[in-house]
Amino acid sequence: MKTVLFIDSTSARYFRREQGLWQHIEKPDGRDKLWVIVNVPEETLEPFQLPLLFGRDRSYFLERHLSSAFPHSQYRAAAIVSGNLLKPSTAVLTGLTTAEIVTRELSKPDISIAGVWGISMLLTLMARRLAINNVILVMPSAHYLRILVLKDGIPVITRCIHRYSDDKEHDSNEIQRTRQHLENRHIFEHEAIPPVLYLGDSAAEHLSGLLPLPDALSPRGEAAYLHPLFEQVISSPNGQLAPLQLRARHLAESVRRAAHAGCVVSLFAAILFGQEDFRALINLHEREKTLNADLQQANREQERLAGRIDATGTDPELVRQATKFAALEIEAAPTPESIFQFVAGTIADLPQVRIKSLTFRFPKSGERYCQGQTVIDVPLLNRKIDLPLNIGSKPSEPDTPLRYAELQFSILLTDNLAPAAQAEIRKRISAAIKADKDVQLMQDPAAFSLINTLKGGVGMDTSSTENLWCMSIPWKTASIKELP
Repeated sequence: MKTVLFIDSTSARYFRREQGLWQHIEKPDGRDKLWVIVNVPEETLEPFQLPLLFGRDRSYFLERHLSSAFPHSQYRAAAIVSGNLLKPSTAVLTGLTTAEIVTRELSKPDISIAGVWGISMLLTLMARRLAINNVILVMPSAHYLRILVLKDGIPVITRCIHRYSDDKEHDSNEIQRTRQHLENRHIFEHEAIPPVLYLGDSAAEHLSGLLPLPDALSPRGEAAYLHPLFEQVISSPNGQLAPLQLRARHLAESVRRAAHAGCVVSLFAAILFGQEDFRALINLHEREKTLNADLQQANREQERLAGRIDATGTDPELVRQATKFAALEIEAAPTPESIFQFVAGTIADLPQVRIKSLTFRFPKSGERYCQGQTVIDVPLLNRKIDLPLNIGSKPSEPDTPLRYAELQFSILLTDNLAPAAQAEIRKRISAAIKADKDVQLMQDPAAFSLINTLKGGVGMDTSSTENLWCMSIPWKTASIKELP
């Protein structure tokens, strides 16, 4: 189920969509997916012009701006709100200067988190979608008043003012102060002050220069004026603030769903285009489960198929056991979720580090790991396993070699770090990897940090190397004791 957590400085409330309306609930279910909206004074917005850059240059440029704007917070993002690949764009640096309240609330439920969004960024995207370009957006709540000013669809001011009561005059005064600030800073001239779009009920009739409320923003259900924001956030729009480690479970589940869809497609392809014997075996299996009355006919079909397999010189029982062993190998392979969580854990305490690239693979027979290093000399595919054919006897455990997966990832560092600080970061990442005794680190950029600091020494040129770690991760042991 899709669930939204709305956090402000005084409370945290959960909402779940039921029959088209968002209803308040006490706590989410462990199987839910959580989208988080934050409405706190620590949220900031800073628009700037993004030059015509592409690929890695654009990523580096945005990362430098984010590190400068939010040096002490991991909850940050650079959302592109206008422009395209053929002309300069406008980006908005959005984030939380401090995020203790968000971290505290998200540590409570054991649930998959899709992302965290600031309410100002969501209001900006919602207004742009409705073609409302110049406006003063006002959203009151029980304890706070949120004021957001848009000019040409770009946010220029966001304010979160404490409300001690549902005071109509207080709201009007704060809106008037905002208008006066826009004039004094020449953001808008007096005659061009935009109208007010008030997303509330208590003080609307006492304000001047009101913009009619669009139907898309009308209140619905218990969520009231938050309803359109909830509808927008579950589409995962731009401006997601949460760090990778917090969203690792959600990303892993998304990858797993894509992998399952590929398995279904492969299964259909096997049924449609596979061997005739394979299709007959699947049909036979379905008959055994659903048609007990046709058991005798199924047994004859089974004997016929066994005879055809036996004609090839292979024992049917050996085929069944080999199929089961292959299934156990698939279960023993590392999951995408475990890979993402392992990599996220290596940079969890390094806010100035981002993952630049990540790949993992299962090397085939004859391939080598990490540009030439070998983990096992004789892959499992080339080893003969004598599976016991006597069902009544206890199977013996073969000498099965371990299987390994190859994992590589590289990092992105801010440009304003000294070489010594960069070397210390590499050492901390390598130490976090080596803390797992089952992981073999084969390519370690931290291994050359010391020799490169020696004056006059000869070593690897770190300026020409990439911050790339490569390692092997063992599979879980697939034992044939689990065979039927």
